[in-house]
Amino acid sequence: MISDRRAVAAAMVAAGFSLFVAAAPAHADTPDERFTQAVNTLGIQVAPDTDLPAVGKQVCGMFASQVVTSVNPVPAVRGVVTTLQDSGINRDQAVGLMRASVGIYCPQYARFIGR
Repeated sequence: MISDRRAVAAAMVAAGFSLFVAAAPAHADTPDERFTQAVNTLGIQVAPDTDLPAVGKQVCGMFASQVVTSVNPVPAVRGVVTTLQDSGINRDQAVGLMRASVGIYCPQYARFIGR
């Protein structure tokens, strides 16, 4: 059971890393462009007027406020993923969106999402 969880966690880390590698084009995009590309790669449907960079920055804000209140990052990660799922996306998309947000807008929290 624990080895299954580790395998799933390792697969999620690898998928998140490959998302950033695959989404990084040869020319230098802005962070907002990279984030928009990452969201599109995840297949998340959004309204045309959605400010995707603001969503990514909001995810960082949610993560930051939850990490500050606990020394254990697991509840913070779960809280962010659950909040994203409550907005109508599936778990894989929620995890991917959180990873993209952290990787692009708040990399200081990257050490917490690999667990």
